[in-house]
Amino acid sequence: MKKSKLVMGTLITTVGLSAVLSGCGSSSAPKTTEQAQATTPAATESTNKKVSFQWMAHTAYSAKSSDPKRVEYINASLESYKKEHPNVEIDSRDYDGKVSNLMILASGDRAPDAAMIDAYMLPKFYKYLQPLDSYFEKAGLKIDDFFPFAQNVMKGPDGKIYGIQFTTDTRVLYYRKDLVPTPPKTWDEVIQVGTKLKAAGYDALLMPAGRAEAASVSVVLPMFLSQGGELVDKEGKAAFGEGANREKMLNVFNFLKKVSDTGVTPKRSANIKNEADQNGDIATDKVAMFIGGNWQVQQLKDTLGAERFAKFAVASVPTMSGENAVAMSGGWAWGIFTKDPDKQKAAFDFLMQTYMGDKGMANWTTIGGYLPPRKSIYDHADFKGNEFTKTFREIMEKTGKARPASDDYATISEQLQIAASSVVSGSLTPEDALNNAWKVLTQK
Repeated sequence: MKKSKLVMGTLITTVGLSAVLSGCGSSSAPKTTEQAQATTPAATESTNKKVSFQWMAHTAYSAKSSDPKRVEYINASLESYKKEHPNVEIDSRDYDGKVSNLMILASGDRAPDAAMIDAYMLPKFYKYLQPLDSYFEKAGLKIDDFFPFAQNVMKGPDGKIYGIQFTTDTRVLYYRKDLVPTPPKTWDEVIQVGTKLKAAGYDALLMPAGRAEAASVSVVLPMFLSQGGELVDKEGKAAFGEGANREKMLNVFNFLKKVSDTGVTPKRSANIKNEADQNGDIATDKVAMFIGGNWQVQQLKDTLGAERFAKFAVASVPTMSGENAVAMSGGWAWGIFTKDPDKQKAAFDFLMQTYMGDKGMANWTTIGGYLPPRKSIYDHADFKGNEFTKTFREIMEKTGKARPASDDYATISEQLQIAASSVVSGSLTPEDALNNAWKVLTQK
């Protein structure tokens, strides 16, 4: 994702260099499933043939990251890999993660051998990516080990695997247990509970309703999709402004107007752009509930201290009916573009070791403060979660959903952000906000 995903709190954990190398190295003992994953085709087939491959990662996920723990981990993995594969030369590149930039390279046959791709946009690259099924199988990976929303983007319409998601995230309702013993499940309950909290002097429900991606993925889309709404049609064109979809989107904006008009949600939420931008307000101890991301856990522990943060719990974002909750879940995936089998093997081997295998994914998600998209990693000894990790996992497994891989998504999201912000601020009615958004997306 953009940086609603990149501004993530790093979990308090120490992954020493020796631990990293032990995860990257080989063993002469009989191989477990985990060790089989660390020993991919490139590692098992001894060869002196010189191979050179290029991998391209988002800067925050590369050796040029501003986080020293990430840099140490990646450099240690590179060093270990090169020692075990002296015939392989690695060309490391980084980029801003923009799908449009990578698409230009791919469509011009200039893509790197392997690259990171915003996971929900993997379908746009299927025709350029190489199927990974044989590597997937030899590495001991199981497609059912991935959350359903990740499987949906990893597998193409032909049933083949074209990418491997290696991080994810989710959005939830945080609530103060001392103020809200039972979290609201419906929008009506939000109003009922929130009105009392507002009267007691609290910001009952804070949310990132400003003009940024968080307004779409944390607020509008979960509320809309939980009603069964369809954001885009089969061609990827906007579909939220007509028929039953229009009614469902209008329900969302009417709810946002109601929480704003009643003061349950303060109007300043219309200027809150990212989930973490709420942390300062939360630190005043006057916020009873807020919609936020899993990455805020460590941030808030650092800000509030463990004792104050212990007052919070998490639950699914409330829905209109109280059922069919949706948690928008993002993350990143690796795809391999090269058709050269030697480069494919070398790249897959390195990526398994560093990001995608058992130890690789457990270490990387721990260091970066992400959530693993593979269920088995939550029980891995090297993965260090927090007190809410179990709930995050359950929410993603049952209700996780990726954004649509539509060329128009960026424009759709932008218009929904503007609409939500306008309704919460009171500058537009729900009808006018929705009409304006739809007009922009349908004008010729």
